[in-house]
Formats: sequence, C-alpha cells, structure tokens
Amino acid sequence: MTVQIRPASLLPGIPVANSPAAPTPNRLLRPGTLLLSNARPGRTVSLPEHQAYWGPTPHAHLSQVIEAAERTGLVGAGGAGFPTGRKLRSMVHGKSGPVIVNGSEGESASGKDTVLLTHVPHLVLDGAVITARALASREVIVRVPASRPTVIAILQAAIGQRHDGIRITVSPGEDSFIAGEATAVISSLQGGPSKPVALGKPPTMRKGLRSRPVMLSNVETYARLALAVRGHTGLSSLVTMSGAVLDSGVMELPTATPLGHVLQSTGADPELAALITGGWHGTWIRPDDARLSAPTNREAFRSAGWHWGAGALIAIPHDPCPVDVLHAITDYLVGEGARQCGPCVLGLESARDDLAASRQVTDRVTGRGLCAHPTATIAAIRSGQALLAEELAAHRSGLCTNVGSRS
Repeated sequence: MTVQIRPASLLPGIPVANSPAAPTPNRLLRPGTLLLSNARPGRTVSLPEHQAYWGPTPHAHLSQVIEAAERTGLVGAGGAGFPTGRKLRSMVHGKSGPVIVNGSEGESASGKDTVLLTHVPHLVLDGAVITARALASREVIVRVPASRPTVIAILQAAIGQRHDGIRITVSPGEDSFIAGEATAVISSLQGGPSKPVALGKPPTMRKGLRSRPVMLSNVETYARLALAVRGHTGLSSLVTMSGAVLDSGVMELPTATPLGHVLQSTGADPELAALITGGWHGTWIRPDDARLSAPTNREAFRSAGWHWGAGALIAIPHDPCPVDVLHAITDYLVGEGARQCGPCVLGLESARDDLAASRQVTDRVTGRGLCAHPTATIAAIRSGQALLAEELAAHRSGLCTNVGSRS
C-alpha cells in the first residue's frame, strides 16, 4: 500500500489551501557538471581554490568576448533568453556605463543564482570583470536582495579577496517578483522605484546629463561567459526543483538528462497531477512517459512548446487540490504586478475573476503591458486552466473531494 504524506508546505513563496509557503529552494543538492563542478554543497570556493581549478581571470578584447558568447550560444539565463553576443554587439560603439550582475532572483521557485553566488562567487565575478574590461568600464555592480544577508556577506568577502583594478560593489535591493526586471533594476539603482520602466527599452544609466548604456545580465550568464572566454564549450542545465519532492533545491546536469530522471532523483511524488516548467510564468504539463523522456534543457523545452524561463520546475500533487494551487499562483502573480498600467491592473484582475467564476480566461493584455509581466501571467493562467479542465469541471459540479478544495 502506498502511503501519501501531505507536505506541510508546498509552493516556494506561495501559501496554498491550509499550507504555508515553502522556503525558496536555494540549496545545492550535489556537485554540478560544469559551473559547479568544483563546488560542494554548503561550501564557498575561495579565490585560490577557484584559480587553481579554472586559472586566473582572462583579459579579452570585446571582439573575443562576443565571439566566445556566440560560439557557445550563450543567452540570458534570467528568463528572457536574449542572446548575450547580440547584447554585447549593441555596445561596441559608445562609452559604457557600469556592468551589472543581476542577482535579484525574484522568482521564488528559482534558487540557482543564490547557489552560484554562495558556492562559486569568483566564477560569476570573473565573467563580470572580463566584460567590464572589454567594455572599458571601471565598475561592476552586483544586485542582490537586501533580504539575503548571507549572500551579501559571502559576496563582500569574495570581493575583498580580488584585485582586478575594477571597482566591484554589492547593491542590496528590493525582494519582489518584478524587481529583477532589467529596467526595474536600473530604476532602483538610480534612486527610483523597483518597477519596470518600459517594455523593450534598452537599459541605460544617467551620469551627469548623459545616459550611458549598461551591460546587465543574470548571475548564471556571467558565470557561463567566464568559462566561454576561457575556451570551454561544454553545456549544462541548471535546474531548481521544488513542490511535491523530497529534496527541493538546485542541480546542474548534462543537457541530455531526461526530465523523468530529474523528478526521480529528487524524490518527486510518482503520481503528480501536473508539472510546471519555467517557474510561475511557466507551462503546465502532465508528466506522462512521453514528456518525462524529454531532455532537460532550454532548446528541448522550446521545441516541445514548454517554457524554460530560469530553469525552475514545480511538481504539483493531487493533494492539496491542483485547482487550489492554480488559484494560489494566480493570486500571487496578480498581486506581484507593478500596477502601473491598465493591462497589469484591470487585465489581470479580470483574468482572476474569470478563473474564480469558472469562465474561460480571456486574454486582454498580451503585448500591451508596460513590462512583460501581464503577458506572461495570462499565458501561465491559461496554461493551467487548459491542463486542469477536468479538475475545474469537478469543482463546478461539486464532485471534487480533495482536502482544502474550493467550492
């Protein structure tokens, strides 16, 4: 007989039914295959250890950095997946502002950036310093939420070990879902609110009366760039697993690793109601045999029509009721909006009302928001609604018997 144990908490950062929010899954479960290959869970790699393993920080011309990024197919690892080489090419002409390492990680289901910063900070800083030198920038700013003092302390200690000729500072910031959006980071660094400024607007910072372009990328992106410039062409997948699993946390795996292996190795409930790929803005899928054989990497997920985002996977059980889970995630995403444009305020509230009234969620916002949050939120809600059609119908008819389910 199979004994199912209902978890005391389930969703990272989001309470559901009578269960409190689970903590952010930012624990390294085991050594990785590339970026974290010299790391051990719970231990920070020192500068001497880092350099003994990877060698000193390379000096590279901007053209060499761009070529390394393009050769390895490097894209932004914060969720958007924009090609890093193209971003660097846009800065070939003109005087650059600071290089910004975005460690905001507002996605509560993702822990990979925290794991990288606390275990291999020098690999991340190498990538930022290489970029700053190539762009003739004299400053690197690492943005980390002020609510993570341990990460800040480890970073400051790592910076104190380095002598790169580049000014590196840690900037504590707000800890919210949208605070890590590029223009929100820039806004807050210049004393404004941690809210997006405009969809698609290139990030710039003012110095005196002039605005200068800045190179802003995710923590993982800089770590991968540091190895690409060193000539390493290997690939890996950084995955954060949470939800109905025994071991929530971060793993770095070969890109060919089947999705089913990821679930099995973290002790996922063998009879899941759903799996969300790509975090809270992600795709809801049924974890059947065909899907579980898919490789766990960005390109394979894209080919399957699934969201990759920051590589966060959330296992959704049958208890608490997945309909309650969908409502909880919807409430969270609507509440985390910047609320500074109509699609974010009216559009998302209308979508939540549709879901609560058992109506088909109408898309009133795609491409119309000041940032991408409304568009991504609607896609996520509609994905969950489509997958849970039978469960939602059971709710409407009063046949749902799951503990904690809505009437």
